Amino acid sequence: MAATRLELNLIRLLSRCEALAAERRDPEEWRLEKYVAALEDMLRELKKQCSKPAPELLNEYTRKVDFLKGLLEAEKLSSSTEKALANQFLAPGRTPTTIKERTPASKTVHLQTKARCTGKMRSELLGTVCSGAAASLLLLYRWSLMTFGCLWWLCLRYILGWGWSHLLCHTVHGGP
Repeated sequence: MAATRLELNLIRLLSRCEALAAERRDPEEWRLEKYVAALEDMLRELKKQCSKPAPELLNEYTRKVDFLKGLLEAEKLSSSTEKALANQFLAPGRTPTTIKERTPASKTVHLQTKARCTGKMRSELLGTVCSGAAASLLLLYRWSLMTFGCLWWLCLRYILGWGWSHLLCHTVHGGP
C-alpha cells in the first residue's frame, strides 16, 4: 500500500529530528523539542487513520519518537552520571528511517550521545574540562611532569650516593 501524505511528512520530520539530534546543540535550542511534539501529534493522527501502515511499521515509528523524546528528557538532567544512566535505558530504532541510511540514524545518535556522556563523566572524574587540542596539551604536560619527575628522582638518588644498585635493591626488597 502507498504511504499517505501524513506518513511521508512523518518520515521526513523524523529524519530531520534524527539529524538534529546527531548534532551538538545549544541548550537553548528549541526546534528539536517542538519537532518531537509535532511527531507525537502526527503519529497519533496516523494511528487513527483508516488507511494506516502495517503494525510493525507503526511500532517502529513509535519506538523512534519515544527514543527522541527520551533523549530530550535525558539532556535535561543535571549530572552527567544521570544522563549516562538515562541514555542506557533508551531504545533506538531498529530499521533505517530513509533508504539512504545503512544503519538506523537513531542508533548512531544513541552511540554518539553515549560517547558524549561517557567523555563528560571521564573529564569530570579526572578534572579535565577542556577538549580537543587543549586536552591533548594537558595530557602531554601531565605525562612530561611524570616522566621528568621520575628522571629527576633517579638523578637525585644517584647524586646522593645511593647509586643504581641501591635503587634496584630498594625496588626488589622494598626498603633502603
